[in-house]
Amino acid sequence: MSDTAWQGGSSPDPIVEAMGRLTTSIFGPDRATRARTAAILLCALMYAVCCSAAYHAASIGLMRPFAPTLLTWTSMPAYAVFYGLVRCGWSRRFSDPTLMIPQIIFALLAIAFAYTAVGPDDRGVVLVLLALVMVFGMYTHTPKHSVIIGVAAMLLLGAAMGVLSSLEPDYYPPALELIRFELMMGTLPALIYSAYQIASWRNRMAEQRRALREALTQVQQLATRDALTGLYNRRHMQERLEHSIKRYERYGEKFTVALIDLDHFKRVNDVHGHRVGDQALQAFASAASMVLRETDCLGRWGGEEFLFLLPNTGAQKAHVALERLREALARCSASTSVPTLRVTFSAGIAVHDLPLTLNRTLERADQALYAAKQGGRNRCEIAPPPQTDAITLVREGP
Repeated sequence: MSDTAWQGGSSPDPIVEAMGRLTTSIFGPDRATRARTAAILLCALMYAVCCSAAYHAASIGLMRPFAPTLLTWTSMPAYAVFYGLVRCGWSRRFSDPTLMIPQIIFALLAIAFAYTAVGPDDRGVVLVLLALVMVFGMYTHTPKHSVIIGVAAMLLLGAAMGVLSSLEPDYYPPALELIRFELMMGTLPALIYSAYQIASWRNRMAEQRRALREALTQVQQLATRDALTGLYNRRHMQERLEHSIKRYERYGEKFTVALIDLDHFKRVNDVHGHRVGDQALQAFASAASMVLRETDCLGRWGGEEFLFLLPNTGAQKAHVALERLREALARCSASTSVPTLRVTFSAGIAVHDLPLTLNRTLERADQALYAAKQGGRNRCEIAPPPQTDAITLVREGP
């Protein structure tokens, strides 16, 4: 018995893997490219069917003999180019990455040519393809493009009808061409209007989706961020702490918390006013955001108090990170109106460890913060391990 069978698993099916690789190589590696190449290949298939019908029509005398070959040797290479540009990603630089506008222009030219090649009695069938092009464009074009393409189609076929009926009236009877022109003028404007309305509806829906996403992002910001500092709020920090607790219980990943309190913040408000106090809070948040690691998490815990969460980090490394923040604050002004004002802070650091609860870890950090304030402020204190009762302080001078 093989190891795979013993473990109760099954090896990947080579046929499925081969089909997956083939699909990726044909349609592309990502979802957007696959959707675009699928649209290109669908259009190419439609052209192949139309070319086959053209050969059949030529064989029974409904189309001029040279027309099917010319259609085939223009449409197939053209769609090979469209496919290559989309599949390699070159078309992404444009606002129309599917190259739908060039495809529609090519389709109109092909339809106009097919119209001139079909016999006098069956030429009106080609107008059905024009309607198909308009319907296909309803879901891909902007309202402006829908109108431009519809008007261009009417002008192109109208000009072809008028010129050909005047140059070769026996093969293009003017009376029949006039009837077809009237039918086209009676149907295409309705299609153009419908295409315009559907494209406008799509645009409105897209705008509404964008507005909804922006509103959702704003709501999430309001729900998780502090409006003044831009840091996480207390509610979100509580969620992050609970998440860290679960990771510790499952994977044994320890974490450290640090309670930070800005020194003499009430005095800043009393002496300089609340506007300067707000600037001091923002200066602290800005410096902390630039200095701390991406994996660290800092939030406003309340007033001038902040909570610092460091995943998979010990107390000494947390102490080093806070000292780095202290140095950054010493180099920058806390307020534009009071350039000499500097922000300092006191901090209490505690490592979470079982069997302590989260509340007990926060209490230990708060006790270490109180010790830092009692020791002269502008310093960090590390709470002792939870199994000891005596508090060992690591003092750092101002």
